[in-house]
Amino acid sequence: MASLIPDELIVEILSRLPSKSLLRFRSVCKSWLSLISSTEFRLMHFHNFNKPNPRHLLRRFELRENKEVYTVHLDDQHFTVDAEAPIKFPFKIVGPDIYCYKIIGCCNGVVCLCNANTTDEEVILWNPSVRRNITLVPPIFPNNYWYELILVLGFGYDTTSDDYKVVRVANDGLFFFARPHVEIYTVKTAVWRAVTFPDDLRCFSILPNQSQVFFNGSLHWIACDPMLEVSDYSIMTFDMSTELFGEIQLPNDLELESMTEVVVTVVEEFLGVIYSCRHSSSWWGSSTYVIWAMKEYKNPATWTKMHTMYYPDEDVGRALQVRSNGDLITVSNYGDVTIYNREMCHYVYTSSMGLMLADSIFFERYQESLALLDAEHDALDEERVEEGHDEGFDDEWLARYEATYLIPLFDEREL
Repeated sequence: MASLIPDELIVEILSRLPSKSLLRFRSVCKSWLSLISSTEFRLMHFHNFNKPNPRHLLRRFELRENKEVYTVHLDDQHFTVDAEAPIKFPFKIVGPDIYCYKIIGCCNGVVCLCNANTTDEEVILWNPSVRRNITLVPPIFPNNYWYELILVLGFGYDTTSDDYKVVRVANDGLFFFARPHVEIYTVKTAVWRAVTFPDDLRCFSILPNQSQVFFNGSLHWIACDPMLEVSDYSIMTFDMSTELFGEIQLPNDLELESMTEVVVTVVEEFLGVIYSCRHSSSWWGSSTYVIWAMKEYKNPATWTKMHTMYYPDEDVGRALQVRSNGDLITVSNYGDVTIYNREMCHYVYTSSMGLMLADSIFFERYQESLALLDAEHDALDEERVEEGHDEGFDDEWLARYEATYLIPLFDEREL
């Protein structure tokens, strides 16, 4: 029966299957191994599988279990955990100060982790869906006792070269007027190289705890000019293809006293920011959130105030992100993740996940990919299989595969 199915239909079917299944199917035969390992199929799978399956990645650190926990959630009303995409975290921090890895970003299925307990802040690229990882070599410009550096990392994907990149910006903590040292690591070359910070751009300072947003091929951070007596906040950008820095002005009506009051994010497929004004005490709290979107990228005149959400009797926590439907996602000081409806201004979902570090909460849109297939297996991966042999699976297994995947879709196409 399999011989009656056109090759292009088989490729189309495979491109819509989870990465975990494709890992097994690489062992069916050499032709499938070659197909699934190809760049063309990787890009096809990334588009076909993720477009109809919007999901989110949630990371938290559970104190009782003393471990990091990663879960994938469906983009539905109940924020359902995707039982078909379990994630085993294969790393563990060893050190007295930091309990969990810092997540630099999540882009095209790859998570960038940083171990702040190491001298050079060890960086790991990890694809949880295929259980592969890369540990980056030490950077060119080290962080040692001769310098007091403020290090900021960024992570994204260059569509022009089909390559993942890590950007390392090192600001001098003593001399704010000094130009930052910038290095870039690319997965294909596996080395760091220096990049010159432009002379015509102000020396912005990015706080290490500021989250990044990878949008429209560029990294975005909230930054300020440390040379001014009154802080001047902007969005610093870095284009992954051209490797050029830039600046985007924040909305004119946005008057900030602290970087912690604003979060750069994506709002309805536009670059956006969330401004928060929070007050809390042992007996009372209130919070206001204003969501802005830039309707035309890199045009500050198009900043538009989308929503204002006011909670007079409650501090609902730190803003994390805005969902595609406009709902606001926050995390409380106790680690509770809550989704607030933008129109009704009340929560539609809350998850009290027990005793955990509130600062460990990471929330981002998640997309599966076959990236890093040639990298090292995860340390805790117990499902390693021998790949690339002709014998593959037995006839009984292939018959079940045909009945489950190929025959129904082939019959549907004929109809």
